Amino acid sequence: MVEIRHSFIMETDSLIIREFTLEDLAGLRELTWQSEITDVLPDWRMSEEQLNQFLSFVISSYENFDPDHVRFLLALEHKQGRRLIGWCGVFPNDLLPPAEREIAYAVSKDYRNRGYVSEAVRAVAAHVFECTSLGEIVAIVKPFNAPSRRVVEKAGFEHRRRVTLSDQCEYDYFILSKAKERR
Repeated sequence: MVEIRHSFIMETDSLIIREFTLEDLAGLRELTWQSEITDVLPDWRMSEEQLNQFLSFVISSYENFDPDHVRFLLALEHKQGRRLIGWCGVFPNDLLPPAEREIAYAVSKDYRNRGYVSEAVRAVAAHVFECTSLGEIVAIVKPFNAPSRRVVEKAGFEHRRRVTLSDQCEYDYFILSKAKERR
């Protein structure tokens, strides 16, 4: 029996979206030191050991990819500088119902407002709809986070409602459906 491994390599005009490797640890650490990222995503404030364990977990998840239970996080590498500038992934979020999959992303403060994240979100969503059984992807955005809201709107996500989740915080709830993405 031949085992076929799923490939997580995508290219856009500006980015290579790829699997993380252990060589990304220093670049990932640099990103998680940026308050522009951790102020919105406080779970990314990790010790060196926690980040190393997390990166190892992410890398091991590629081997066990299941198109019926989507969970992956990918590196965003800028083509020109061949530098890790962020991440984008689709996975369950403990704040949401178990069957839902959220798209999540972050980009270095040095690469913001250039359309890179919207580019990555569109590519990752297209990949998910092509290679998995998911019919929709959700995004939750804190109401004050206008740049993140612009990202999901530019990627075609539709705002459905404002929700209060189990962390007692309010979020704007967006959905991108497979049918909408293909239009």
